[in-house]
Amino acid sequence: MRITVIQNSAYGRAGLVEKFIESKGWTCRRTLSPKDIVTTDLADVVDDIVVFLGSRRGVYETHVQWIARERALMRRLIDKAVPVLGICFGAQLLATAVGGAVKPMRHRYRGWMENTVASTPMWQGPWLRWHGDFITLPVGIKVLASDNETVQAFEYGNAVGVQFHPEVSNAVLKDWGAYRSAMPDEDQRSLVKALNYANNHAFEIEKRAFSLFDNIFEKISGRSSA
Repeated sequence: MRITVIQNSAYGRAGLVEKFIESKGWTCRRTLSPKDIVTTDLADVVDDIVVFLGSRRGVYETHVQWIARERALMRRLIDKAVPVLGICFGAQLLATAVGGAVKPMRHRYRGWMENTVASTPMWQGPWLRWHGDFITLPVGIKVLASDNETVQAFEYGNAVGVQFHPEVSNAVLKDWGAYRSAMPDEDQRSLVKALNYANNHAFEIEKRAFSLFDNIFEKISGRSSA
């Protein structure tokens, strides 16, 4: 299969999802938004699957050029039934494209957490959460995981959105650490705890993530990822 990965920040790399793609021998095209998304609308996307990664920005910041363009890109992909995986910010893009809404919460999730409601044990986790936004979905969209009434994963046709970060490994969290000084003190402490957990559970985190990606890519592509 061919995959396009849209990275929305310099430090937010694809991590375990890229490692999974490479393990399958699939072709992977990478594009860095906002730099690239401003100069092209990716009208040539004919890949089997498009993966949208996270961002420190919110999808409701439509005054930001690249966010407005990326929201439009997501709508076109959904209209054309192109398989999509949206992670965190990517899930929020997907939610808005299918008629949902995204708004800031009064608190932020930071750390490795389990989902109290999961369609299968695979979706339970623990998964890394690092967001402060709340997704509202239209009636009829299948929720795959949630916690404290906050949607953590959902499915729409051949698209899946996850608010948590299955792509994150200890290596990715070390990259996030390069920006730690710009974070609030509480976030800095949360990042240290998250990295310690990832260092101590690296093998099981990768194994769990690969199982989830197997399920997701099979689900959205309509064929086995083996």
